[in-house]
Amino acid sequence: MGKLNIVLYGDSNTYGLNPNGSRYKIRYSNVLNKLLINSNVYEEGEVGRTTIYNDKREGKVAIETIEKDLSKYKYIDLLIIMLGTNDYKINNAKNVIELENGINLLINKIKTFNNVNKIILISPILLSKNIEYLDKEFNYNSYKISEVASDIYLKVARKNNLLFYDAKDVAYAGSDGEHFTKESHISLGIGLAKFIKNYLNYTFNF
Repeated sequence: MGKLNIVLYGDSNTYGLNPNGSRYKIRYSNVLNKLLINSNVYEEGEVGRTTIYNDKREGKVAIETIEKDLSKYKYIDLLIIMLGTNDYKINNAKNVIELENGINLLINKIKTFNNVNKIILISPILLSKNIEYLDKEFNYNSYKISEVASDIYLKVARKNNLLFYDAKDVAYAGSDGEHFTKESHISLGIGLAKFIKNYLNYTFNF
């Protein structure tokens, strides 16, 4: 049996953006890759990526690009999606209904692809309560939406028969209020590895 293909599809936190603007060398993607000894883990992280909302920058709207983004893979045994932080921005999802609509439409599109097997849907981390003072693209309502996002994502996962993982259980935002700390990349990689082991019986380098 060959190695399984796992693709991580997300935004700047999958890309590994450090709150200081640099890129982490240690990211949850390579932590996961080291732990899943029978898998190849591929990283598809794009800074600023939303689910369906127009960011006014080319290539940032997942529902418009995901088919092309994933077409390079002949077969994806496990697609892990972590999007939503950019949906919290003032000009995007203004309430939980719009947040749910965004991720649900994206999942519906992915379900039409014939190269994707299983999907894990990850709800994003909690924004810092003072995010409106750290990044003008967010406000206090953004924080409030992020507080309940895991409930929305769990609902979407159940509706679409997906596996669900809550990132805020193991990861948190750094000094900019929205991007992972270094420790969070490590803890998410380890947490996901354990989750996959429990649900999919993969072989691990523990």
